[in-house]
Amino acid sequence: MSVKCRFNCLAVIGCLVFAPPSYATEVLFIHSYHLDYPWVKEYRQGFMDTIEQTDIIEHQMDTKRIASSDFNQSADNAIQQIQTSEPKLVVLADDNALKLVGPVVVQKQIPLVFLGINDNPRQYIALSKNVSGALERPLLKRSVSSLKTLLPTTKKILVMMDDNPTSYAILATSFDNKLKQTIAGIKVDTLLFSRFLDWQTAIEQSKANGYDAVIIANYAALKDTNDNNVSLNSVSQWTSEHTPIPLFAFWDYSIGHDKAIGGLTINGYQQGVVAAQHVNHFFNAGSLPSISTPNRGELVYSQQQLQKWHITLPSTLESRAKIVP
Repeated sequence: MSVKCRFNCLAVIGCLVFAPPSYATEVLFIHSYHLDYPWVKEYRQGFMDTIEQTDIIEHQMDTKRIASSDFNQSADNAIQQIQTSEPKLVVLADDNALKLVGPVVVQKQIPLVFLGINDNPRQYIALSKNVSGALERPLLKRSVSSLKTLLPTTKKILVMMDDNPTSYAILATSFDNKLKQTIAGIKVDTLLFSRFLDWQTAIEQSKANGYDAVIIANYAALKDTNDNNVSLNSVSQWTSEHTPIPLFAFWDYSIGHDKAIGGLTINGYQQGVVAAQHVNHFFNAGSLPSISTPNRGELVYSQQQLQKWHITLPSTLESRAKIVP
């Protein structure tokens, strides 16, 4: 299905192309991040493949790359877009958009659909029949269990994330606010980093510190020594090259040639599909369905990385896994 979208340049780094003041948009889709971010590409594809509406304006807040001190200005730009386009429904993707823009959408009584929310949405907005969406929950316990099946001698795992609001939301809802816990007999330690240099040190010392494997989660907000954002590819490729222990991941964009070996991943495409289904339901039925949690994790492994680490997938995993280069 072809979906025609009218795009806005990011206000923080460019200009806004405003819809005429007299025109009411059907859907305003506000992204916490930027359109080139792999997670955004995944859920956006699922959304656009499923949505029935053709009048969609998109706005990027870019909060993976801009400084946190600029978040409020980015939110103000998104709110200005709401006032200009007068949408019939607003879609907010990921925690920063729901936290910073959601209260205004609720106050204006505009129907709201969210996706990719890691924290409890009640932490951001008042829930009502005017609010629906899809929650995002990294599958930590199931990931550790599948890793134990793959590497039976594993005793201790390191989970690494950037020091970003989304990471703290994941820590609260998916990790029970625990930096240290035991899952299926395996000790799991979680560390958060703001600087890539500290991330690199943790990777280089991981084996010496007694870890048998490492799982990387969010890392798009890591900064270099000049306070510049370090690209996703730079982080994942450096980590893959220098890790002394097997490297796994929660998101499939981190898996592949010169990246992570694999893991039980969250499906960004499915998040977009569910959000679009909720939007379709609103325009077809005049109401929003209940909030849902897509829980279809997908096992993804890189053939190149399996060969590099001399790992053979057991039949119980291979029969269910997606193999990428």
